[in-house]
Amino acid sequence: MADAGARLAIDAPCCPQCGERMAALDLEGHYGQLIPTDLCTRCHLVWFDAFESVRLSGLGWVQLLRRMQSTGHPESGPLKPALSCPRCASALKAVHNLNRFNRFAALECPRQHGHLQTFTLLLAERGMVRPLAREDVVALAEEQRSACCFNCGAAVESGMERCSHCDSPLVVIDLPRLTVALLMRHAEPLPQAAADRVRWPCHGCGAPMDPTRSARCDRCHHAVVLPSATDLRPLLDQVEPMLRAALPRQARPHGAKLRALRSDPEATAMHRYLRRLKDIFFGP
Repeated sequence: MADAGARLAIDAPCCPQCGERMAALDLEGHYGQLIPTDLCTRCHLVWFDAFESVRLSGLGWVQLLRRMQSTGHPESGPLKPALSCPRCASALKAVHNLNRFNRFAALECPRQHGHLQTFTLLLAERGMVRPLAREDVVALAEEQRSACCFNCGAAVESGMERCSHCDSPLVVIDLPRLTVALLMRHAEPLPQAAADRVRWPCHGCGAPMDPTRSARCDRCHHAVVLPSATDLRPLLDQVEPMLRAALPRQARPHGAKLRALRSDPEATAMHRYLRRLKDIFFGP
């Protein structure tokens, strides 16, 4: 499978916000498919053709999060009130959709060429972030760290709900949900034995935590607060080798199912049909 960035830069469209050429990425999707993605590291925007973000595998998310880590300091402010589709130049329309995680926002092309999202809104769509709470600011202060905007990295003050620089909602990583999403490849979760090896060191006492189960240390009850993609580097370093080593489920040999059923007459379609008729006319 090709790594992110396999497409030529000339294939990428221009960013609707700043007009500069976006970075062309080929991220891994389920079953090894390549998901074409375009990213503007200056404006912290991601463009997906035809809503393909839902098809990213765990390795695809690792690749994308690493590119998010490489973005520099804030350079652009809030999104312009009117942005155009990078494919057809039609005016993008703001939408608020609902999925199994929550309600999320995006800018969609009316001709269904794709959708544009900030880094924050993309992860919010997949339930990988949660709102920044007062308790999170306190926990960061205990670690001698400061809260920052996940989208652009600008410093934030306690009590704010949106970034004063890029106007994104203030969020932090939801560690259990994100870790579970990362531990997926070939549309299947990694074996439990592999997932059990993933550990997160508590920033309060240093005890190893299971990041798939809780975002609070069982020993000292210190909360895990991750306000930026850079904070995820230790987790990505653990997960990526496991994902690359995962092999797709092999197809069963031709005729294996038939041979398994050959000695079981009750497994045939005819037997199930006759049994259903018996239940209808004579009762179960």
